[in-house]
Parts: sequence; C-alpha cells; structure tokens
Amino acid sequence: MRTLLLIIVTLLTILLLTVPAKAGGFQVNEHGARGTAMAGAVFSTLNDASAIYFNPGALGYIDGTSIVFGSTLIFPDAKFRGPAPSIDETSIESGVFYPSVLYASHTLPSRLSFGIGVFNPYGLGTEWPSDWVGRFVAIESVLRTFSINPTVAYQINDYIGIGGGLNYVIGQVELTQAISFAPIAAEGTATLSGSGTGAGWNLGVYLTPDPNVTIGLAYRSSATVDLDGDAEYDNVPDFLTGELPGEDVSTSVKLPANLHAGITFKGIENLEISFGYQYIFWEAVESIEIEFNGGAETQTLEFNYSDGYIVRFGLEYLMSDDLALRAGYLFDSNPTPDEYLTPRLPDSDRHGFTVGAGYNFTETIGVDIGYMFLRFVERDIEDSQIEFAPGAPMNGRYNSSANLLSLNFRFNF
Repeated sequence: MRTLLLIIVTLLTILLLTVPAKAGGFQVNEHGARGTAMAGAVFSTLNDASAIYFNPGALGYIDGTSIVFGSTLIFPDAKFRGPAPSIDETSIESGVFYPSVLYASHTLPSRLSFGIGVFNPYGLGTEWPSDWVGRFVAIESVLRTFSINPTVAYQINDYIGIGGGLNYVIGQVELTQAISFAPIAAEGTATLSGSGTGAGWNLGVYLTPDPNVTIGLAYRSSATVDLDGDAEYDNVPDFLTGELPGEDVSTSVKLPANLHAGITFKGIENLEISFGYQYIFWEAVESIEIEFNGGAETQTLEFNYSDGYIVRFGLEYLMSDDLALRAGYLFDSNPTPDEYLTPRLPDSDRHGFTVGAGYNFTETIGVDIGYMFLRFVERDIEDSQIEFAPGAPMNGRYNSSANLLSLNFRFNF
C-alpha cells in the first residue's frame, strides 16, 4: 500500500510539471500508450482504468482494481518560411514535452465501479527564436490544463454499461512576445501569465450486442477556465513605462466539448479491428479577451475556429496470452482558418501512423508502448489577418511534424 501511494504521489508531481504539446487546435489526445499505438481507436475496446478518459461506460466490465500511469514523450518540429515573398526559414526551438496520465479504478462484485483520472486534455507549447521576424506576434506560448476526473460507472447487464464523471480543470497560460517602441529604435518584451480553474462533466455508454462486437459512445463537455495573472515587461525605456498596459490581467479560455464513437470487431481469431470517430466542437472557441487593470484597452487573440473531427483506425493482434501487437492510422482535421493561423499554434490537417505493443509480465503487472509519427499537411498562408509589423501580414509557409513515444505501466488485481 505504501508503494502504491508513492507511485500515485510521484505521478501527480510529474503531471503538475507537464507542458503539453500542440494537437488539433490546442487539444492533447495522447491519454494512454495502448490508445497511442492504435491511433486512439479505443473508445469501444477498453480493458483497464484508462476507460475513465476514453469511455467511462466500460469501467464496469473491468474486474477488481486497475491502475495505469505513464507519459508520452513528444518531439515536435515546426518551420515557417516567409513572411512572403521572403524565403527565409525559421524553426521552433527544440524541446521535449511529456503529457502524463494517472488512472485508478475499482469494480465491486455488484459491477458498480469507482475511479479517478488525472490527465492533460488541452495544451500547447511553442517557442520561436527571440530575434525572429515574427517576434512581435509570438515568441513563447504555453497553455497547460490538468483535468481531475472522479468517475462512477455501472454494468447494467451483459450488454450495456454506463458511466460518468465530473472534470475539475486547472489551467495555466503564459504568452511572450516582443514589443516595438517605433519610431524609437528599441524593443522590449511582454510576458502575460495567469492561472485559474473551471469545471465540466463526461458520460459514456459501452455496448456489447454480440460476443464479437463492442460499441462505445462518450461525450466530454466544454469547460471555461477563468484565469487571473500579471503582465511583466522587460527592456522598456524608463520614459515609456507609463504608456504600458496594467500589470494585472484576466482572461477566460473556453475548452471545447468532444463526442467520441467507436466500434470493434473480434470475429477473426486473436485479432481486433477498431474504428473511431471524434467530433470536436471547436466553434465555441472564437477568441481570447485579455483585460488589463487601469482601464487599458482589451487585447484580443482571434481564433475563429470551425468544428473539427478525427477519423481513427486501429488493430490489435494477440501473439500470445502475454503479448499484443498494435498498429493504426488517423486523420485529424484542423479547425484554424488561414486568415487567423498564428505561429503561436502553427496548426494544419495531419496524418498519424502508429505502432506499438503490450506485454504482461505477470497476471497483475503489464506494460504498453506506442509510437506515433504525425505528419502535418504543408500549409501556405496568403491572406493572413495576423501582422508581424503594421501593414505586413504574416503570410508564408508552415511545415510541421512530430514524433510521439508513449509508455504506460498497468496493475490489475
């Protein structure tokens, strides 16, 4: 018991230090190594406590106590060529991000289940060189969210399970950019940072209409995180300090709702074939209004997102009772219109190719590993509403990719 407590405390510490990397919009979808290996097509095939995120309706099917924890290492790469007509190319600073997960659940003999999950549902992390051409738009951008998700579920009969929970969201944001004092030949930097909380909920249904077919449906609500913080200014000439906005800031970040659906076929011996569909209600994210104390003008970060979706396909083949091989593919549509694409989040449609495996060391201890290569569709911007200087739009070409490596440990007893 003391060992289990130490594991949980250690994982919580890691989660609170995590900087999630960019995903579709600013969503993070890596919430389990088995899911990563199967391109996330696991809404209808769940056998451990990660069901708390993917579909809580499956918890009642999981016997006894299940604990899952681990991280995903994300190695992003993004380049910008421009602003047009320039062909100069700038790359983001290298970095490794590691969104992490911790799930624990217990099912009673009555098939009533209780669980809790901690994970990073949304986030972004980009850092451009401090002297690049777009520094007046963005240098460093960090959004962290941590969801604490207590959950209850019940397996009604052999064919249907239901579950749901509450999501307590903790959010942090930090935005840095250069500021110009033209016509004076001087530059400074402004860093806006804040933290706050929000709340939401989730529901799931898990169906087994046939021994060889399982179906999953789940919904995760939107949540609004209200943030308060401060603004810090560096390298500002003394005689201009009175012209700067206030040092106290506040804003709200709306996190979109998600609808998950999946179906799994088990008719071929030792092989599962799964399909998943995820719809993200991005239209709720229009802009972020940053308010300063002292009556300074409100600053607006425009997003104007459109709803998006992810199509997922995954395979799992049991080589033996202890070894499972996995693979998958996904297509993730981006929600950002060309006019408002910003280097803070150089988004694009992307293709994901995945492989992985699971291994049981004993009846109670196992490990899962998953690898994903994300290839972003090259994106040319010709009508940007984002300006890197007055009258100079941020037109150019974005080219991005990412490598992801997930590792989870499982305990079932």
